Amino acid sequence: MPVIIRTVRLCAALAAAAPLCRTAAEPGPPPAGRYQGRNLLMISVTNIGAEHMSLYGYKRKTTPNLDAWAKSALVFEDAFTQASWTLPVATTLFTSLYPYAHRIMGRERNMLLSKNSVTLPELLKTSNYKTAAFTGGLDYMKSLGHMRGFTTASDNPPFTGFPVTIPQASAWLAKNRGGKFFLFVHGYDAHPPFIPEKRSEGVFSGTEGRHVTVDPAFTYRGYQETAGDEVAAYYHIPRKNPYEGNEKTPSTEKKTVLTRDDMDYLRDLYDEKVLDADRAAGAFLASLDQELLDRTIIVIFSEHGEMFARHGRFGRAGAIRGTLYDDVAHVPLLIKLPGARGERVRGFAQLVDIMPTLLELLELPVPRRAQGVSLLPLIEEGRPVNDFVYAGTRYNSYLPETYGPYGFASINESIRGEKWKLIHEITFPGPKDGPAARQARETFELYDLKEDPGEVHDLAAGHPDIVQELKRKLRQWAVSSRRFMNAEPASRKVSEEILETAKQHGYW
Repeated sequence: MPVIIRTVRLCAALAAAAPLCRTAAEPGPPPAGRYQGRNLLMISVTNIGAEHMSLYGYKRKTTPNLDAWAKSALVFEDAFTQASWTLPVATTLFTSLYPYAHRIMGRERNMLLSKNSVTLPELLKTSNYKTAAFTGGLDYMKSLGHMRGFTTASDNPPFTGFPVTIPQASAWLAKNRGGKFFLFVHGYDAHPPFIPEKRSEGVFSGTEGRHVTVDPAFTYRGYQETAGDEVAAYYHIPRKNPYEGNEKTPSTEKKTVLTRDDMDYLRDLYDEKVLDADRAAGAFLASLDQELLDRTIIVIFSEHGEMFARHGRFGRAGAIRGTLYDDVAHVPLLIKLPGARGERVRGFAQLVDIMPTLLELLELPVPRRAQGVSLLPLIEEGRPVNDFVYAGTRYNSYLPETYGPYGFASINESIRGEKWKLIHEITFPGPKDGPAARQARETFELYDLKEDPGEVHDLAAGHPDIVQELKRKLRQWAVSSRRFMNAEPASRKVSEEILETAKQHGYW
């Protein structure tokens, strides 16, 4: 069946979207079979949610380069992630397994993917693709199981950004553009701490007339609301001897109070970091010549977004509820097919769906053990492939130094339909608080996304029937995902150096 990309229903209503829309008389992209043997280039702009991209209607012009580039790409309006932090999502991306299935949900334990799971780079490598990955390290370290199959992989230190990874990728591409290749490029450019490049400073931020006391050199994670329009937040500072691994070393955790001006200022700086990432990604895309573009499928996405003082929470990671609001869960997903016109695609897409979609485009077999579905029916016919989108992970956060934002283990899950979204969390006590079975706290939040897209008003108490129905569906999904794979992942202790760096960047 030819790939005919549908006209978006919003085109008539949204003048800004008009350049990305076509009439039925205009030609679509080449038939699906013509993508067989094409190259694959994937770019992760991590920690950039769709809610902060002008490409998706954000009030600030944060992504001008991607805005322009996307005119010839498929822009998925309703793409969602499966977790609120990178490691489980990266594993989902390369395996098409939900986190409950692949079970890579912690950095210190259960972080080596089972060998019973096949990865996207492995599949492409066996199909004679050259495979290379240039990443920011940490959750894309080349030693991790989901990176299996990359013949070439960078060994960059944690939190490396595009100024390093893109030149590495460009140098590799210059030598390996012949034949088939799969190139993956990633950078932590929009990740905290939010210190933008000089040319972006002041584009959206400024302290004049504001009561700003926060130091943006640190990464802040919210824990609780305080009196007035403020939140208490936590951050880490470097140890004097950070890599000794000495349990008696004093805690580096600090507590502060963020004013509304502080929170707004940090959000402004974040938007400038998004601008930095857009500039870098745009320059890389602009450097690709037409001959290469004609034989390369390009995918741009983010694993998750960032949250600013939502429901009394600041940040999107850890064992505190509030990490699965759309600020975090709604992510960009762009696919550029050679010869295709740009289009905005409505209908639920999940990051777990990317792998089967790409394999079908390339006319390669999709593994039997894949939980995602191909998005081609949605692309070709506008036919929905997901009635709901799901996210869910367990956070094991019993770190001896961290009893502020990450002092608890928890389960965070959500199910989202066209109208209703349910967020479920179980928070377990810390190791000093007694038996978890007696003191676990369970909450459910229900939002009417048609009437309340900002997820402000929790309606769970007023709609018990809807809560029960979504709870049933969410439970079925979680149970079936846990049973999908029988093999337990192996574990490997992460170095004290990596853990310390991660804490300073807001990880647990």
